[in-house]
Amino acid sequence: MSFAEAMERGEFPVSLEITPPRTSRPAVLLRRARLLEARTLTVNVIQRPERQSSLEAALELKREGLEPIWHLATGGRTRDAIATDVTRAQEAGLGHVLCLRGDHAADTPGTRVTEAIAVVQEQAPGMAIGAALDQYRKDERSDNLLAAKLRAGARSIWTQPVFDLAPLLRSAGFVKAVRPDAHVVAMAMPLLTPESLDAISERLHIPAPEALRTRIAAGEEEAWRAFEETLATLARVELVDAVAIMTYRADPSEGTAERIIAALRRTGIGDTAGAPADR
Repeated sequence: MSFAEAMERGEFPVSLEITPPRTSRPAVLLRRARLLEARTLTVNVIQRPERQSSLEAALELKREGLEPIWHLATGGRTRDAIATDVTRAQEAGLGHVLCLRGDHAADTPGTRVTEAIAVVQEQAPGMAIGAALDQYRKDERSDNLLAAKLRAGARSIWTQPVFDLAPLLRSAGFVKAVRPDAHVVAMAMPLLTPESLDAISERLHIPAPEALRTRIAAGEEEAWRAFEETLATLARVELVDAVAIMTYRADPSEGTAERIIAALRRTGIGDTAGAPADR
């Protein structure tokens, strides 16, 4: 069963978001992709500058029998270049793509995300299409862009890390109002030091709530409790259909995977039996 099918069935699946290595290093890529063992249905491969491309990494993971989600970054890329990549992905059997602007430097204006969605629909009609959402932006322009992605054909919307529930509820409600059959995938991120929270806040340009900073500063055990509470809350919110886990470091410290798996198990998320019991 694919990640998209699991969301359709209401099973609240888990995706692991990973950073590919700088060059093709299959052993490193697989180690990162298998971090959470059988608790995840798919691996969401980030597109980053000066690293193996998301498409190449996704193709490697596909050959290894995993279900990758390819990040199709449109910034600085022509429609023809995007069409070429979509053809490669379709021929290789990739089943899921996340269309987004990307954060790499661009020498050309690039292609709009809605155009990329149209290319995917035209060339790979069976591919599940996702788009990105920054739930902390509340302006009319951001809402209009999100609505345009949904109307263009995006069926899943992937958020920034959830540090505060209120912005997520607002944005998820907006998604469902525009397209009731769309799915919302909320990101959860275990952060164990105030410094890591500040670094993520600065890198992603999202707020770092003082209440969360205080809990993290109280020590590692309290930070893990905060992460587990976030997972449990997301599993209870009817507007959220899945969760994406991302670690602070590409190769997290020893014991991190076990703590994440334990948190998923205690909240009933990622069980092969289906959705959390209280959904």
